[in-house]
Amino acid sequence: MAYLLNVNFVQTTANIATVLFVFFIGFQLLLAAGLLPVSMAWGGRQTELTPVLRLASIAAVILLGVFIYIIRYRAGLIGSVPAPTSIRVLAWVVAGYMALNTVGNFASVNNIEKLLFGPMTIIITIACIIVAASNV
Repeated sequence: MAYLLNVNFVQTTANIATVLFVFFIGFQLLLAAGLLPVSMAWGGRQTELTPVLRLASIAAVILLGVFIYIIRYRAGLIGSVPAPTSIRVLAWVVAGYMALNTVGNFASVNNIEKLLFGPMTIIITIACIIVAASNV
């Protein structure tokens, strides 16, 4: 558990999560713009980009941006150190959300979600758990 005390390790882990979150932000923006087939997301069960799905992609972009802020704050890359209790709790919420998201990706009928996004969200989940559990 000494690695949780290592600021460089925790911050590198947060940077990895950030890069993957940014990838998913770009993906959701491309979905919302109609440039990617909607069947690549949302469980692979949707065939048409409806206004509700477009709005859901925009909401996902905002949520992922908030997740980046929380994880980077918790890792000491932005904001004050030590992080306030609210950020510490929210980092665990992000980790839990991403764990559930991973389950959803592996349950998808779409192979891209299952075989590409599933492993990517496992990495994000592990990174978020490391950052949340850190002593930074």
